[in-house]
Amino acid sequence: MDFVKAQAERERIAEDILTEKQLILDLDRRRNSNREALGCFRKKQFEPDQRVWYNMGGIFMKMEQDTAKGLIAKDGETLTKEIESLRDSIKSHTADLEQLERGSTKRIKGFDLKGMQAKDLYGIIDHS
Repeated sequence: MDFVKAQAERERIAEDILTEKQLILDLDRRRNSNREALGCFRKKQFEPDQRVWYNMGGIFMKMEQDTAKGLIAKDGETLTKEIESLRDSIKSHTADLEQLERGSTKRIKGFDLKGMQAKDLYGIIDHS
């Protein structure tokens, strides 16, 4: 019975990984739509007091441009954080799956590395 339980656990973890990958794709599509909307704001010349249509959860609302831009930008930041969180979760699930398959906790070197961001690079640059 241990084999059946171990196989069921592997399947559960693998299903979690696939679900999270699909969720990342869906969130990335939404994030790209937000980028397109912000690009539209930059390209088009709106009147200063002109209101724009905004879709919020299936409801269309007419609101001020600055408010709509702020909501879109905030949503983009939230989506980026969710995507990064899901990527970290995929890494941990992959490590768990690897541990179940190998039977040991020995990790491949460099697997948990994270890329540098602009703010990290800015701290390295000499500002003299």
